[in-house]
Amino acid sequence: MKCPIERATPPPPLATSADVRRELATLYREARNQRLDVGDASKLAHILNTIAQVLRVDDLEQRTAALERALRLQTDKAKP
Repeated sequence: MKCPIERATPPPPLATSADVRRELATLYREARNQRLDVGDASKLAHILNTIAQVLRVDDLEQRTAALERALRLQTDKAKP
């Protein structure tokens, strides 16, 4: 599939859920205004949803690791 969205600038980074949400909104507006084929928009939206899931999992992994480190420090302090 050729990239259906022509841009004057490179696409924004998709490092946060907010980035993905903005890109999904752009896709919606492009398809709604018939500047992008609905099928292409749907495919790209699926990819963006996958990226959003990965971002959520990554966030949970980072939070879990931070909690485990804090618990380990607390446990180490409690040892005589």
